[in-house]
This record gives sequence, C-alpha cells and structure tokens, in this order.
Amino acid sequence: MLNQANCSTNSDSLFSDQWHLENTGQTSGTSGEDANVSNLWNTGNCGTGVSIAIVSDGLDIDHEDLANNVERGKSHNYSNGGTDPGTAGTGLGTAMAGIIAAEPNNKGGRGVSPYAKLRGFNVSQNRSTTNDADAMIRGLSEVSVYANGWSEPEFSGKFQDSTSEWRSAIDSGLSLGRNGLGALYFFGSGDGDTVSSFSGIDNSNLNGYTNYHGVMAICGVGHDGVRASFSEQGANLLVCGHSKGNGDIGIRTTDTTGAGGYNNGSSGSDYSDSNYTKLATGTGTAVAEVAGVTAMMLYANPNLSWRDVRMILARTARKNNSGDSDWTTNGAGLNINHKYGFGVVDANAAVNLARNWISLATQKTFQTSTSTVSATVTDGNATGVTNSIVVSGSGISTIESVDVNVTFSHNYYRDLDITLTSPSGTQSILLSRGSDGICVNIAVASPTIEANGNCPFTGTWRFGVLRTMGESADGTWSLRLRDQGVRGTANGTFTSWSMKLYGY
Repeated sequence: MLNQANCSTNSDSLFSDQWHLENTGQTSGTSGEDANVSNLWNTGNCGTGVSIAIVSDGLDIDHEDLANNVERGKSHNYSNGGTDPGTAGTGLGTAMAGIIAAEPNNKGGRGVSPYAKLRGFNVSQNRSTTNDADAMIRGLSEVSVYANGWSEPEFSGKFQDSTSEWRSAIDSGLSLGRNGLGALYFFGSGDGDTVSSFSGIDNSNLNGYTNYHGVMAICGVGHDGVRASFSEQGANLLVCGHSKGNGDIGIRTTDTTGAGGYNNGSSGSDYSDSNYTKLATGTGTAVAEVAGVTAMMLYANPNLSWRDVRMILARTARKNNSGDSDWTTNGAGLNINHKYGFGVVDANAAVNLARNWISLATQKTFQTSTSTVSATVTDGNATGVTNSIVVSGSGISTIESVDVNVTFSHNYYRDLDITLTSPSGTQSILLSRGSDGICVNIAVASPTIEANGNCPFTGTWRFGVLRTMGESADGTWSLRLRDQGVRGTANGTFTSWSMKLYGY
C-alpha cells in the first residue's frame, strides 16, 4: 500500500470510468462536471484519517477495495448488535463507502478521499425511534462525518416529521462532536420523485429530517450537471453532489461482493466483475461525494466547525446548469437555486478556502414573536394572503439559516404556494404545488393518487431556509400563502407564523 501522505499516483483500473471524479466527457456528459479533486490528490490531500460513518443499509467491510480503510470493530449492526453491519438491502452503503474512500491503486476505482476511515451503521435494516437517534451519535467521540443514506418511508408530497429524540441526538452531535466543533450531518435531499408520472411533486422541506437546522441537505445532479429527476427541490438545500442522471449514467463505485447490491453479475449494462457497479444512484451517492470532499477540508484544517464547513461549501459551490431559469443571487451575492442550493460541490475551491479560514463568530439566535394572521386563503385567488414580521435588534448581521414556523390548515394543501421574502428581497419557496398538485402514496405496490380532499393538513410546520445565507436579519420579512385552485374548491386558513434566525 502507498504512503498515505500521497495519493497522487493513479493506477486504478476503473478510474477512467469515474466521471464524477474526473469528467472528460467519457460518458457523453459535460467535461469538467465533476468533484474537482485531482489537484488536491497531487498535493497530498487524501482525507487521511478522517472518520466517516455511513448510516445506511450496510457496508461490505471485507470488500477488496474498502477493507484497508474500514475501522475494525467500530461498525454497528442494528439487527443483531454485532460489529459487522452486513450487506443486506440495496447495496447503497457499500456504494457510498467506495465513493468516499475506496483505496487508491488497488483493485478497482478510488474514493474522493482515498485514505479516509470508514465505519457502517445499518440503521435502515431495523428502524425505530431509538435506533434512528442512536445512529446519529454512535461513536461521537471519534466520528467526524455522518453520511446518511436512509430516509423516512416515502409518502410523496406529504409532510414527514422527525422525532424529538432524533432532533435531540443531532443537537448533541452539533454541540459535543469533534471536541465541541460539531459533527457533520449530511442527508440526501430526498429521492421522492422515483415514479416518473408523478415527477415534481416532492419538496425536501416536507421532510423534518432534511430540513432540520443542523443537517446539510445534499441534492443530486447527473453527468451533464442537470438535476437528477428524483432529487427533491427546496429552500433548505445546501449543495449538490453527483448521482445517476440523464442518459441513465450512474456512479461507478464499489458494490457488495458477489451477487448482492446493484450488480448481480448478469447484466450486460454493468461490469462483469460484480464487486463493482456502474449503476449506483440516489441522493445517497451525492451525499457520499460531499462527505468525501469534507474529509479533505478537515484534513486541510481540522479546526473547522460544522458551521464553518457549511459556509465554505456554500461560498465555493460551482454554478451548474447555468441556463436554468431559477438561478438568482441573494442579498449577499451568493448564487441560489431551489433545485441546486448554492450549486455543485467543488473540492478544490472548498479546500483552498478552508486552509486559512477564520472561524465564524459564536452563533446567535433570534426568535421572533408570533404574528397572528387568522385569514382565509381563498381558493384560486392569485393574490393570496401576505403578512409581515419586522425584525429589529437581532444582533445578526450575517444569517446562516432560518426556521419558519407556519400554522395553517387546508384540506388539499398541495394547492398552496408558501413564499418567504427576506428584507433583502430574496424569495424562498417553502411549499409549491407539484406538477399535478397531488399527494401520492408510493409506499404501496402500485403507486396511487390519493382521493380528492385526502391531502389535508392542520397544524404547525417548520420549514428550513438556507437561501438567505449571508444576509442581514434585521428588516421586514413577509410570508405569502396563496391557493392555486387546481383541485377542489376548498379554502384554507393562514393562522399565524414566526421565525427563528441563526447567524452571527
């Protein structure tokens, strides 16, 4: 094995296929649409020693391209309590491991951070309130990054709240992890649009896991830089990594040894060696790429807090798919897009900024009072109802994130648009009608559209917003609810709203 201080040489037999690492147009994609890591390898940054937990469906700890980077005895199996997370499930965990830290100059391809350390937590094989929370803080004294490739059961277009136990675990990780610098939590934006006829109905902000303030939600783009059809949009997105997109071009990475996982050895469209696959997909692969980049950042500057990492990733993201009509700049001059967050992760730019980064000032929070609205949102009225909150004396000159708590009711809330406008004029769409304005239950054998009126919501929902990052908190904020009147004739009620702002 090579000296781990240097991963610049490259004799990996499958590397030329790994377009997400170096895209030369080899898959008819866009040249340069990749993670931009090669220069870092040439300078000896291999993410060496940074511990990453893959929280997913398992991890092949004896895989020929992973075994030397696996931290022995540090994984956890939530089905039997052992230290081998197993290889049950889709093979996503093993695929993520290869994207993060497949050993260089070994049997197949290589990882973004080829000498990072790996452990696996197979929580998706035995989901429970307790296990979900435990997986967020297991090994907290040693793990720097939790790369999550699991989600709640899919009910497309519907609110899915996180548990208080899970949120408490995240809070503990942020305050206690990495000796007080905070563990890093990456989740995929969501793979809700997996049924093509229902594409566009999901929003990452409907998920109380991916929109939580301490979580970094990662979207997915393909080899051409265009949003993968399953990658959910949202005002809570940070950056995108790469995944299977247009042309059915997947990520080239490790697969479960033998016939399991993505490659069972019988497909003419995949490698003949079933220990590897061309078909890895889902926003979990994008999470793995960003997690690998983060290992390089921490190797370059181990004093970065989780907040520092988030800010650096936003500021250094590359604007992709530049012709997309949703691109705009926020009040701090950062590029933003509901499909892409701040853009695609750029390892070279992120690490270069991280090296001499000055730590962010101590975080402040500001809770607004609740604005009581109690107004009817009339069906089909394009004007809707707008209410404002004036923030003054917050002490926050640079926003990091915003929680928007909205109390409302509607019998068919998928007809609603909810839009937040900041004092700088930045608009963040918190909820929008899907392509058909429907709720879909895809947790059944045959995905079905819910019956008219069977998409109700009454209560308070917390929406997460990153799009105003860098702006000042003080000034007039406004929230508009309007009903597009696509299905049914029901009115709604905008009861009240408030915000919690995070920044410094």
